[in-house]
Amino acid sequence: MKILVVDADHLFARLLKTKLERWGHSVVIEADGTSAFERVRKEPFRMVILDWDLEGINGPALCTKIRRLKRPRYTYIIFYTAYAEKENLLAGLEAGADAYLTKPLNTVELRLRMKNGKRLLNLEDELREGVSRDGATGIVNRASFDQFYRIILSDAVRTGSQGALLYVTVHNYHEIYAREGFTPAQNLMIEIARVLSVAIRQSDLVARVEDDEFCALLQNTYWDKCEPFAARIHDELAALQVFGDDVTIKPEYSVSLVNYPIEGMSSDEILTQADRIRFREIAHAS
Repeated sequence: MKILVVDADHLFARLLKTKLERWGHSVVIEADGTSAFERVRKEPFRMVILDWDLEGINGPALCTKIRRLKRPRYTYIIFYTAYAEKENLLAGLEAGADAYLTKPLNTVELRLRMKNGKRLLNLEDELREGVSRDGATGIVNRASFDQFYRIILSDAVRTGSQGALLYVTVHNYHEIYAREGFTPAQNLMIEIARVLSVAIRQSDLVARVEDDEFCALLQNTYWDKCEPFAARIHDELAALQVFGDDVTIKPEYSVSLVNYPIEGMSSDEILTQADRIRFREIAHAS
């Protein structure tokens, strides 16, 4: 795998490069955020490992700029920092990083994060070739989502990582379908799917799991870290309107989350039986 290491500490970067090359990877080093971004813009790296404090463009800003690049294949980003406060870690994840490590860098933890990243990249390649999608919204359907989540959960249990499932349930979907017909109801779901697809990180996955429900698989996060994401989704859906023939349709919806893994529960049990954390109350259309 082709990896970019970004760190102003030349000695540390070379030691990391040596370690990664022993693990079979091809490694390029850049010393500052500006030159690193130019390198990423020109070359197809599958993974970037970077420090928080960088000259030119700092680590979080570099993550954001990489995520804005239109690339056919995903770039997995790991950042490491001496700032262990939750606010700083959350800022890195919100900027687009997939995983983080705190200094001093632990080789065992780094290897686990990289294995998790490689598994995700392999799954992305498989999904690109064989994924099944919901016919109306174009996002992943329930069957493909179940298969993908089964693998992700197994990997989370093995590596000790955590994640969250964010559900958006549209409580007035069937009412709209019965009153206005198929097309307005589906147009509403298409718009909700668009909101979710734009909001999630590229490493995450959103699926239509029921006629009236979506699920976003958020990796390497947990309820307290993804609460701002849930709030953003909640607020964007509150402003959503779909216009039809002489009618304006607004969703009545709820946002809820499930943390995983859950001891003693399989992937199917988590998806169908796990207690959900309700984010605020049901939002009623006006």
